[in-house]
Amino acid sequence: MKLLFEFRPVEHLEASVDYYRGLGLDPLGWPDDDTALLGPSGGDPTIVLIRDPAEAALGCGGVYDVGDVDTFFADHPELDWLIAPVSGSLGRYAVFADRTGTCIRLLDPDPHLGSAAGFTSTLYAIAG
Repeated sequence: MKLLFEFRPVEHLEASVDYYRGLGLDPLGWPDDDTALLGPSGGDPTIVLIRDPAEAALGCGGVYDVGDVDTFFADHPELDWLIAPVSGSLGRYAVFADRTGTCIRLLDPDPHLGSAAGFTSTLYAIAG
């Protein structure tokens, strides 16, 4: 598992973007009206902010690349899956809880994020 970025559910997306902008992070992309990618100017996202009550219930945490979310899901049925693989604005996504109940988010980033957000991620490979 490789860390892609931190995931932070927020109530007020625009105000949160402004807050992190004041800390030196720039908005790199808006995959949808409720999601903002932030990071250093010209770099990859380090934080993704999302306005979603269901994600807020799961809390903050890292988002990880496992190569292929669907394969990882199929190979690990014993995990405590909270969200089976689904497609969303960031890509193919799933969530399981570790032994302490902490959420572990997995993502196959959508290739369009590179062009729409103005960055090209080197954090994942496309299997052929």
